[in-house]
Amino acid sequence: MPAAKRNSPAAKRTYHHGDLRRALLEAAWRLVAEKGLAALTLREVARAAGVSHAAPYHHFPTRTALLDALAVEGFAGLDRAMAEAKAGPAAGDQAAEAATSGPGDPVPSPAEPGQTPRPVDGADVMVRIGRAYVDFACAHPEQLQVMFRPRHHDSEGPPPPALAEIGAKAYGHLADAVRACQAQGLAPAGDPGELTLSAWSLVHGFASLWSQGQLGALIPGPEQFARQRDQLLRNLQAGWQATAAAQDAPAAQISSAPEAVAPHTV
Repeated sequence: MPAAKRNSPAAKRTYHHGDLRRALLEAAWRLVAEKGLAALTLREVARAAGVSHAAPYHHFPTRTALLDALAVEGFAGLDRAMAEAKAGPAAGDQAAEAATSGPGDPVPSPAEPGQTPRPVDGADVMVRIGRAYVDFACAHPEQLQVMFRPRHHDSEGPPPPALAEIGAKAYGHLADAVRACQAQGLAPAGDPGELTLSAWSLVHGFASLWSQGQLGALIPGPEQFARQRDQLLRNLQAGWQATAAAQDAPAAQISSAPEAVAPHTV
């Protein structure tokens, strides 16, 4: 009788999982999406994955280790979305890009065969990357919870190298767009880190408010959402360009001023 129980289909599902690590991660994502981050425990993940309570410890010795693995996956997805946006929209996305663009918002046009591709427009790249960040965050609010959860360094220690690396890589796409804008005079000169932080705060704050349901009364539908998202990014660009122009104005005035005439001496 005990032997039959060990060989039953239910026992096989419980103790002989094909890809245990993947199953645990998928179960963890479902738990966070359905019940929130506070409900995530190794025991609950094991139950959701249909394995023994001890099984998760083969891959994740602590809850922190599981959360870090989830965060790596989240940032990897964000990195892919932002990298694709930075590379430019596919030909099939041109119409959609044009439909959500406002006056003065640059829309990429691919070069004809044999022609040299046009120079990269820093403002265009910033808008595309900003859209990608917001859209990814709003589509995956459960991942946002894990990726940006408060970390208790005293008990959990610093993030593992893999998490720090992929997080910095994703953030680097924003930094690249900022530097491109500065190089083209589309953003004020100075520390690019300050501008990157302001851009990140804008897109992350907007996405967080939307994901938490705080903007429903102000933005009732997807069309209004896309319009407001793009308007925020255009406003950011307009502010940067105005500041950059103000920085250049004194230099231009000095260069165009008439040369001083030396006083006549007797």
